Amino acid sequence: MTGLTRSQVTTMRAQAAACESVQDIINIASTAEALAVTALGGALANAKQGKLDLNAEQRQVIAAARAEEQDHYDYLVAAGAKPLTKSFTLPDEAIVNDTATFLTTVIGLEEAFIAAYLAAAQEFAIMNQPDLVEVALQIGGVEAEHRAHARFYAFSAGVINEVPNNVAFEKAMFTTVGAAADALTKLGWINGTGAELTYPGPGTIDYSGIENRKP
Repeated sequence: MTGLTRSQVTTMRAQAAACESVQDIINIASTAEALAVTALGGALANAKQGKLDLNAEQRQVIAAARAEEQDHYDYLVAAGAKPLTKSFTLPDEAIVNDTATFLTTVIGLEEAFIAAYLAAAQEFAIMNQPDLVEVALQIGGVEAEHRAHARFYAFSAGVINEVPNNVAFEKAMFTTVGAAADALTKLGWINGTGAELTYPGPGTIDYSGIENRKP
């Protein structure tokens, strides 16, 4: 006896049948990581040129986040991921020119990335792939750190009123990783009408201070 009701068993079977493949998941995840590297590179370049008002500490933290996203990308590609695209579009020029817009955009993207890795972890669990569950949670945990940093700077600047660490549980926004990709497309980051961005974006990746660079 499993201890599960018939409806619970039916639900689990339906979830398993609906699972994306491992290849699908890592392809989408590598695409999101490529977008993050590219977008943060553009923001850092504008900050360096004085077009985006970020202080030295903020630039250092963002550069570290970009390096971490690059490590995520490199791991996924080494595992066989094939990004769906390396060309992106900027939904709004203010994202890389206005500090408040930049910070709120980063918060939103990180929340989407966290939710995508939560969905990936659930799917990997259904597939009985515990090692992949672990990696998904390792990456998702780092994305949560990025969210908290962005919220801290937004809170300090008066852009948001809530405390930076405002959730006891991260939001489970998606049931599949593909749903996260759809969200990025709807937001205009993929196949949008804005300025074109090409991975990895401007500037070199700065790995200063980054540790534990592999799972």
